[in-house]
Amino acid sequence: MSSVEKSNGHMALKTTKSSTTKDRILRASLRLFNASGYGNVTTARISEEVGISEGNLWYHFRTKKDLVKMHQEALIRSIDSRLAIKSTPETVLDTYIQFNRLMYEEVWEFQFILRDQQDYGRADVEIENKVALAYERSTATLQKMYRQMIEAGHLSLPDEEIAPLADNVWIVVRYWPSFLHETRGVVKLDRVTLNAGIRHHLALFETHLSAQARAYLKAHAYD
Repeated sequence: MSSVEKSNGHMALKTTKSSTTKDRILRASLRLFNASGYGNVTTARISEEVGISEGNLWYHFRTKKDLVKMHQEALIRSIDSRLAIKSTPETVLDTYIQFNRLMYEEVWEFQFILRDQQDYGRADVEIENKVALAYERSTATLQKMYRQMIEAGHLSLPDEEIAPLADNVWIVVRYWPSFLHETRGVVKLDRVTLNAGIRHHLALFETHLSAQARAYLKAHAYD
């Protein structure tokens, strides 16, 4: 039996409260980092948002980079879930829509990680390597789906163009928040800016789609 289970009700309640506080800190920090930018958010501001003392926050997370590490781990779990989606030539259009939306939801939920790395630097090399590997797997999955589209008659594209297309799609998805931030001063994404990102990425290959596939994606790809 664990020490928590051996403890009296008061101690068990304290442990539960502590865990809840940690979750609240994570939710608040993610919201603030996304909305204001990592460099503009202090631990004092996060503490105020959560309604706790700054010392209580430090008990759970010694630095802001510790928070970045936890958010990066959550991003990896999200990517792993997306990459587990199965696709076939028969289902590829619906799968592509689902896969695409999940990519942009990651951009939405973890936008500061993709946008503000120059501010937070290197939080954890091992985790960053996992994120980079996940991006490579995402590109490989895109290539697989484009080949399935070709097999199903949805896409007409030479095989040598598939890899560059997948790379370009990932570049648009990955750097969309940074592009908006640097060129238009947009910090917090909304549905309009995310749908604009989807539009830019579909523009990379829509002229190679069949009329039916193009119409289907136009009708269903946007949120």
